[in-house]
Amino acid sequence: MKINICTQHVDHRDLKVAERIHAVQMAAYRQEAELLGVKDFPPLAVSVRDIQELPETFLVAFAGTETIGAISTAPDEDVGGHSIESLVVMPCWQRQGVARILMEAVVAEYGAAPMAVQTAAKNLPVLSLYGKFGFVEFKRWCVGAEQLELVRLRRPPAG
Repeated sequence: MKINICTQHVDHRDLKVAERIHAVQMAAYRQEAELLGVKDFPPLAVSVRDIQELPETFLVAFAGTETIGAISTAPDEDVGGHSIESLVVMPCWQRQGVARILMEAVVAEYGAAPMAVQTAAKNLPVLSLYGKFGFVEFKRWCVGAEQLELVRLRRPPAG
């Protein structure tokens, strides 16, 4: 049985919406911290209140009424377009096309301008996904006591 996944812009300032986004983020970021082998992972310190106060736009993926993934974007003056600030999918929904669906929606909305994103250099699954959407690496650096290596990618405008 195929489940219909739909996406919708949401108001993350609404407490219930922020709580659902937060639940997905915490599940996904705990899994990512394990994948990266780090204990100090800043995304895990984000609170529901923090989400409500973010100057970002959120697009959420739903299976029925269940929130199964989210992507947020913000204007990015460095690239002259938009930046993907977060992309998360509930672990039980990963490898089922949810991240691809969210990426397709964001690229359709903002892809006429340059786009950027950053992630951990060891997060090979998401680097592969971004590569499929035309993102290429342009910067690397390390942060924190554990020297987590980050990579910033950009995508030229479509067309």
